[in-house]
Amino acid sequence: MNTARSRGPEYPGPRFRAALLALAIFGAPTLAIGGCDHAGDGDARATSAKTGAAVPGNAAGSTKPAAARTAGETADHDDTATASPFPSLFFGKDDSAERRALATAPIARIEKGKGGRTLAFKITLEDGTVGYYKPEQSFSGSHWYAELASYYLDRELGIGRVPPAVGRVLPWKPLLDAAGDDERVSEITVQPDGTVRGAFIWWIPEDLERLPMGQGWETWVRVEGPLRISPYQRPHEWKDDRNAGRATHPWPTPAGEPDTAGRPAELADMILFDYLTTNVDRWGGENTNVRTRGAGGPLLYFDNGAGFTPGEARIPLTDARLEGLQRFRKVTVDRMAALDPDHLRARMATDPLAPVLSEKQFEHLSIRRARLVEYTAALLKRFGDRALFPE
Repeated sequence: MNTARSRGPEYPGPRFRAALLALAIFGAPTLAIGGCDHAGDGDARATSAKTGAAVPGNAAGSTKPAAARTAGETADHDDTATASPFPSLFFGKDDSAERRALATAPIARIEKGKGGRTLAFKITLEDGTVGYYKPEQSFSGSHWYAELASYYLDRELGIGRVPPAVGRVLPWKPLLDAAGDDERVSEITVQPDGTVRGAFIWWIPEDLERLPMGQGWETWVRVEGPLRISPYQRPHEWKDDRNAGRATHPWPTPAGEPDTAGRPAELADMILFDYLTTNVDRWGGENTNVRTRGAGGPLLYFDNGAGFTPGEARIPLTDARLEGLQRFRKVTVDRMAALDPDHLRARMATDPLAPVLSEKQFEHLSIRRARLVEYTAALLKRFGDRALFPE
């Protein structure tokens, strides 16, 4: 297995983790909830326990980290988030209870995630909370810290579409037992003390439905006609289309009308958010990562692990996705323009595995935000009110 550190934030020591966890879960400035991953890594919503590994909650080898046990067992006061300077609402509902459970509750059962490129685990906690754990790994298309950063950014912007998530350190051995002979175990980054760090994401109980779209759906978020080559597809397919000078990966059916009147504005918000996070993995595979909470329900922003790459500030594919958009909600862009980097840093610092992002990644986020504001201002100047969705 891979014991070398992958690129990303520095691994915090036990005392630092314990202090942050006590501050974030049981102290004054806390939390939020983000990062659900039910379908992007394949069908991670499967409920079969056939591959599960039972884990005794407080026996030797418990998957509850020492830092979490220390913080949780010494707390002796009301740990609600009512006084938090970092409110966290998921579709309008406070998510501190779910996130607190993900951070501290003992583990009852571990199952290997179903399908997908990366190795992840569906975990049931002793209190009944279910989460999806995405450990640190060497595969370049999955960053545990990107799941957390997307959650914190979503809450800072007041969007509330990224499912609850929190960083957590777990012993590797019980996860390895659940993984069995999966060849991807060699990609997991295991620390010298036998633990792994990762993003623990709340498992949404509702069915997540693929959004019905179709060829040419981009006209829903454009003033002008359809795009000749759509950037809203897998990176390699977009490159194939550019090389061919035409669409080579058409949808099986043409797009009709949106399923709800507000869907185009929702999609525009998601495109803008994904631009800030550089999430290159939203589109493709019949848009498996574009899902709603139930048929006709609101869009959910999940599977954000392909974002916040530590390389360049801007990526040609995500630039093309931004520039394919010609309509937006002014309130969304205004919130993004008003984003306070210092306040976002302070919010992220409450995570048990802080720092979530490096200073370079924060700088890159500011560069993308400036480009987003510049681009949407140009749209408004060019198209006037036609560029705006109703609020």
